Amino acid sequence: MKINRSKALKYIRILIYIILLISILLLKYTDLIHGRCFVNDNFGILCPTCGVTRAMKGIASLDFSYAIEKNAYCTLVLFPIFMILLIDDIISIILKKKSFIDIILGE
Repeated sequence: MKINRSKALKYIRILIYIILLISILLLKYTDLIHGRCFVNDNFGILCPTCGVTRAMKGIASLDFSYAIEKNAYCTLVLFPIFMILLIDDIISIILKKKSFIDIILGE
């Protein structure tokens, strides 16, 4: 059975969504990840990813003001883009049509 590139990419994206969902649930319901920043702890400077883990904890708890406080870029830019692509993929799977990513990649 041969799977074309477009279908393989769709399966990979679904796997990524599942992994991200599990990660967000782990952030919300466990204390396994403490949100420590190696760069900030060791060098005393803020990197662009500082606060992403805490922002994701805020999003998982639906506390968007906390999430924006910890990392506004992640909360206001990356999270909505991720949600739009997720919804687009779900709709494309249900309707069996090309997703936005497939159109961009020319599949």
